[in-house]
Amino acid sequence: MSSIDIVVPCYNEEAGLANFVEVTNSVIAEIPQHNFRYILVNDGSRDRTYLVMKQLAEKYSNIKYISFSRNFGKEAAMYAGFQHTTADYVIVMDADLQHPPKMFPDMIREVVENGYDCCALQRTAREGESKFRGLFSKWFFRMQNALSDVKMPYGAVDYRIMTRQMVDSILELCEAQRFSKGIFSWVGFNTKWLPFQTVDRELGKTTWNFWKLFKYALDGITSFSVAPLRFISGLGIIIFLAAIIYIIITLIQTAIFGIDVPGYATTLMIVLFMGGIVEFSLGIIGEYLGRVFIESKSRPIYIIHRTNFDKEDKH
Repeated sequence: MSSIDIVVPCYNEEAGLANFVEVTNSVIAEIPQHNFRYILVNDGSRDRTYLVMKQLAEKYSNIKYISFSRNFGKEAAMYAGFQHTTADYVIVMDADLQHPPKMFPDMIREVVENGYDCCALQRTAREGESKFRGLFSKWFFRMQNALSDVKMPYGAVDYRIMTRQMVDSILELCEAQRFSKGIFSWVGFNTKWLPFQTVDRELGKTTWNFWKLFKYALDGITSFSVAPLRFISGLGIIIFLAAIIYIIITLIQTAIFGIDVPGYATTLMIVLFMGGIVEFSLGIIGEYLGRVFIESKSRPIYIIHRTNFDKEDKH
């Protein structure tokens, strides 16, 4: 009988966490050939998520929890969960039931019976999603795949089941600024993608907004691609060649027609354009330097405040 750990990052999930466990329990009750264990990770929630976790752990013997000292982000929560897993297979999913537990049997079948190292879900549609957010999501996946060697199918989500070997490989990548979607693809392994449709959460409210989504997309691009830096180099060459051509044209005009005083507007536009290019370039370089600066500190990815894990339970 194989074991399966369910890693669940939680942030302000007080309203729906108990319901999540109840729904998931009803699904795993139909899969008696596997031993399931929850690893709930409280990512510095501002509500009573930790207390709900503690109550659930007292009620169910297969629930373990980790509570951070502050909010370190979902990526850190997933990493902490992976570090504490000991099972043959590991599922990672959200607590808002937008990742449907009813997919467990199909996902488990792909890795246990069909020999895949990972079975991940690919979102095909989402109820209530705005057109703007849908377009932004498509833009991100196209940009990510165009700029990076790490390819991700459109609609890829974190919800997946992985073998012990794949999880151990992920744990070897210990960078502080993590982008798990890219990491899952970077480590390789044979992955089966299953389509699914998410629905709006029934309880609680999402903490994602446009700025967080934009920052997440920026992290994804800068984590697995140096194409923006190469873009700056290419842009610099183009501007240099354009400047040479402009100088030659100006010298010819001066030699033929003499010094032409008018041209203030043209000069101003060129200066402003070049200033904008310089600031844009510095911004891109700054993103990469910032990542190097943060990684060089070697600070811990997360700090645990409370947990019901014993030392021997840790991976």
